[in-house]
Parts: sequence; C-alpha cells; structure tokens
Amino acid sequence: MAFTDGLSPRVSIIIPCYNYGRFLPETLDSVRQQSFGDWECLVVDDGSEDDTAGIVKRMNAIDGRILYIRQANQGQPTARNTGLGKASGHYIQFLDADDLLAPGKLGIQVGYLDSHPETGIVYGKARYFESGARDRLFLDRWGDRMTEWMPMISGQGKAVLGALAEKNIMELGCALWRKEKVGNFDPSLQGVEDYALCFQAAAAGLSFHYLDEPGTEIFMRHHPGSFSKNRMTMYKRELDLRRRMREVFRQMGDRELAALNEEKYALRLRRLQDMIIDRAIRQGSRGPGKKELTWMARHSSIVRRSSPTRRTSRPPRRSARRR
Repeated sequence: MAFTDGLSPRVSIIIPCYNYGRFLPETLDSVRQQSFGDWECLVVDDGSEDDTAGIVKRMNAIDGRILYIRQANQGQPTARNTGLGKASGHYIQFLDADDLLAPGKLGIQVGYLDSHPETGIVYGKARYFESGARDRLFLDRWGDRMTEWMPMISGQGKAVLGALAEKNIMELGCALWRKEKVGNFDPSLQGVEDYALCFQAAAAGLSFHYLDEPGTEIFMRHHPGSFSKNRMTMYKRELDLRRRMREVFRQMGDRELAALNEEKYALRLRRLQDMIIDRAIRQGSRGPGKKELTWMARHSSIVRRSSPTRRTSRPPRRSARRR
C-alpha cells in the first residue's frame, strides 16, 4: 500500500524486541490488520538471541512496510529511541513485541489528531490478557482485574500534572503522539520510562485527550511469572522518577503538587520496603541483605529531608496509678 505523499508514512509504529520473536507474528498481524494502511513498522531488535531477525525479514517479504533494525542489547528505552531516530512518520505509535492493536486504533486516532491540531497526544483504553486466553480480557494487571485503573483525563497543565503526581495515567501503547512532541526515553528509568515520558510531556504543556472509541484498544499480554520481580523494579525506578518530579514542582512553585508527590513517594517507599522484607523472609533469611538495607536507609532519609517540618507536641502525662 503506497504512502499518501509518496515520501513518508503518516504513522511510524515502533516495536522494541528482545527475545520475543515467538510473539512477533501475532503482533505484526494486528498491525497489518489495521483499517488505516498508511504506516511503517520499525522492529528494533535489541540484540536478541532468538529468531527475531528471521521472523521480521520473512514478514518484510510479505509486507514491505515492516522494517528491521538491529542494535546491541541496551534495553527497551534505548531501542525505542533508536526507532524514533529512524521514524519518518508524522505520528508515532509505540507497541511492545507481545502486544496487539485493535483494528481501528490507528485510523480513529489519526483522524482525531488531524482534526485537532492543538492536541499533542490522543489515547484510548488498555485491555489485558494472558497467553492462551486471548478472549478473557481484564482491566488492570496489577490490582483488581475488574476495575478500570486509568483516570481517563483530558487537558493540559496542572490538571494532567496532578493526575500524574498520583500515578501514571496510561499504558504507552494506548497513545498516538505527534512526532515532534515526543521526547527521548531515559534509559536510567527503565520500567517507568513511559511514565517519565508522559510527565515530561505534561510539564512541557502538551495537551492530552482521552478518546473513548470502540476499536482503539491496545491488548497487552500479561506474564504472571515475572509479576513480582517486575513490580519491585518498577517501584524502585518510580522513586527515582518522583525525585525528579519533586524538582519540577519545586521550580514551578506549586506546593500542592509537591505535597501530593511527597505523599505518594512515602507510600511507594513503604510498600517497597515491605516487599523487600517479605522476600527476605520467603527466602529463609532473617532480613534484607546489606545492599538492600543501605538502599532502604538512603531512601528513607530522602523522605525525612523532603517532608515539611512539623511542630511536635509533648505527649500528655499519664496520671499515676494507685496500687
């Protein structure tokens, strides 16, 4: 299918892939089944040791819009940055190598951005599934599977920043971005690099729009075996991100957002400390190791230093009991 201007596609789909070749055929089929055909799909092979290269090259022989890029293994954020550097589309769709797009995802969201030049990001719903159970969808991979977790917020400035101070507001693949509005991913924040990108965009004043349209969903594959390990890593990186958010809110002079961020930082730290202790107990040790204890103490001191000073009062004296 030819590109509309003969030079570049409207949409560049960027798929980082590390040893997920077994999922790629289904993922790429969901791309090829889009009702909107003016796209290129860049599969960035992040140093895979499986047959990712062969799979993509065979798909390219069927559909020349599917392109292969290889780099040494550097992680998902860098792979996405590599894809951004090679992308020629006007809009950007990020997609993980094991996830799927609903057939109307690109067409409906491209139509919205075309008709709303003031909007930088349009996004829709995420639905989750486990391999072998594609038809059994759930709404949240981390908490209550039957409860929608996304706040579905639209706007810009403090409204969006406030929602992001609470938590991330979307899965990365939910969104279609204007290419010129996409920043770079930070490799040091791997695990929450999508959260960081959304915060960076909101802090720059970008306008977000939640579009609740059937056929625009992203279907995300959930891997239960890696649930606990991934969650602990994400919590650690989230604390790193929230320290950066602290500085942004300080520069803005917004005490309300700063206080909300500190509250969420402390809650996340306590939850992570509990997880570290629970893991140590399950592994048969008396407590966390020296490295984890040092990490916990360092982050606890950050919370104490950043918390507002409170006036403490003496506890009331207890009346003496008569014997």
